[in-house]
Amino acid sequence: MNTPAKKKYWLSWLWVALCALAIFFTVPLARSIQNFVTAHIGRSAFGVAVLLAAGATFAGIFFVLYFRLKIRTVKNYIWLALVSGAYVYFTLKLWKSPEEAVHFIEYGLLGFFLFRAFQHHIHDKGIYLAAFLAGSFIGITDEILQWIVPGRYWDFRDVGLNALSSGLFQILLWKGIRPQLSYQKIQPKSIKIISALLAATLILIGLCFSNRSARVHKYTEILPFLSGLKKQEAMSELRYTHRDPEIGAFFSRLTLEQLKHIDNKKSEEYGSFLRDWKEREYEEFLQLVTGYTNPFLHEIRVHIYRRDKKYEKAMTTTDPAEKEDNFFIAFKENQILEQYFGKTLTGSSYKWNKAELDQVKSMIDATSFYKSPVSRPRFISMNEIMMWGFILCVVICLIVLNMLIKKAGTFWEKREF
Repeated sequence: MNTPAKKKYWLSWLWVALCALAIFFTVPLARSIQNFVTAHIGRSAFGVAVLLAAGATFAGIFFVLYFRLKIRTVKNYIWLALVSGAYVYFTLKLWKSPEEAVHFIEYGLLGFFLFRAFQHHIHDKGIYLAAFLAGSFIGITDEILQWIVPGRYWDFRDVGLNALSSGLFQILLWKGIRPQLSYQKIQPKSIKIISALLAATLILIGLCFSNRSARVHKYTEILPFLSGLKKQEAMSELRYTHRDPEIGAFFSRLTLEQLKHIDNKKSEEYGSFLRDWKEREYEEFLQLVTGYTNPFLHEIRVHIYRRDKKYEKAMTTTDPAEKEDNFFIAFKENQILEQYFGKTLTGSSYKWNKAELDQVKSMIDATSFYKSPVSRPRFISMNEIMMWGFILCVVICLIVLNMLIKKAGTFWEKREF
């Protein structure tokens, strides 16, 4: 590799590193940025920014393809429109939490830099899959860092959003822009790189799935400097989904029988504890009472917080639809509290009076179905042994595949992959 080529090589990977580091460094600042933007501009600004970015990207690529490169193939523009439309669709779907859509900007840009960097290693269609897997791996790492930061938590949905954005951008390159590649067939070297990236990504997901509260406590005992992780919400934990014909559904670390038993036995003690903590910071409470150390007390406080925040928002907003939506959530969360944490709620200072309850009920359709996100599982539901068995099988298959390719020699050069 000559000096200019070497410089270009390192520069392309430097951009990948800088983009990834920029994403990582925003993790501890994300809540502050979100609060600042929400207070001064409005929460919807995040979604608007993503839509503008998608529109600008579409317009920029269209201009280059049509006017600069003189490409007149209709297929290119159909795929360009489809991928841009997908970004818009998923952004609008996240409109209730528009800050989540920022993942599309971050990982779309990262996908571009990864494609440029992998051009030095892969010269066939495998480049798109390699860039997608590398982007997904970085996306998982991003969520791990988020889990480490106090007050933040792991969310498998965000991992999916990161992967989705990486994948959509590679489709945009593959079908919309169609860059020139040296080979039309995937080469053995490309398969080797893709295999390594796929294995690494699957193993990292597996480690996250296995990072349960009991294990966190074990390795933090061995490594005391990691003791702060005990206070974090576990990446993966057993959760029950409880259904109630009058409410809808909610999640808990406890069975219905356990909820009832604890509410009967501990209501006076826990009610007093909640009263004593009422004037103190909510985040401080969550740091002290985690879902692992005391699931009942943790869950009742989170339900109370969600109920009261939605009630407060409903009382302050002037948008009728938003007011009704927030009143509905507040009412349903209160139903969960009264039905399954009732005695403890009565013993605390958080119980609604009849006037508050009647006011909220008059504003909503109380018969509608509601699914509370409190204690929602952060990971897909899967048996751990089955999961690691699946990962092991995939890794073994990848090793065997690469051994066969190496043994076959030039066979893959004569066949379309």
